[in-house]
Amino acid sequence: MHYDYFMRQVQILSNVVNYHTGREAHTIEVTDPYRNEASNKLYKRLMEMLADGKINEAENLLFNVIERGEISKQEALNLAFDFYLKINSYTDDYLSLCNFSRAEANMGWAEITKLCQM
Repeated sequence: MHYDYFMRQVQILSNVVNYHTGREAHTIEVTDPYRNEASNKLYKRLMEMLADGKINEAENLLFNVIERGEISKQEALNLAFDFYLKINSYTDDYLSLCNFSRAEANMGWAEITKLCQM
């Protein structure tokens, strides 16, 4: 089992438990030792931008990096999965406050999966 897959599963399980128990969600943010340095830096930058409510800007950065081929397609998919997983953990009110929506997230994920087809 790959490390990043395992960590995403832990995060998903944690979110489900927190949702059903009414507890506040806690995010596990780690860099992935299987990613290269560029991917880890991009991941950290994306998570900082999300924390600052700059969802549109973060998504634009992710697309620009993918389109320029700065990371492999597999790394791009892994980062995009983590990115959109994080976005989907936000409330609709918070997304609206950041001028973003779940529909935009779904479209972004669909577009990235097309860009990264191997």
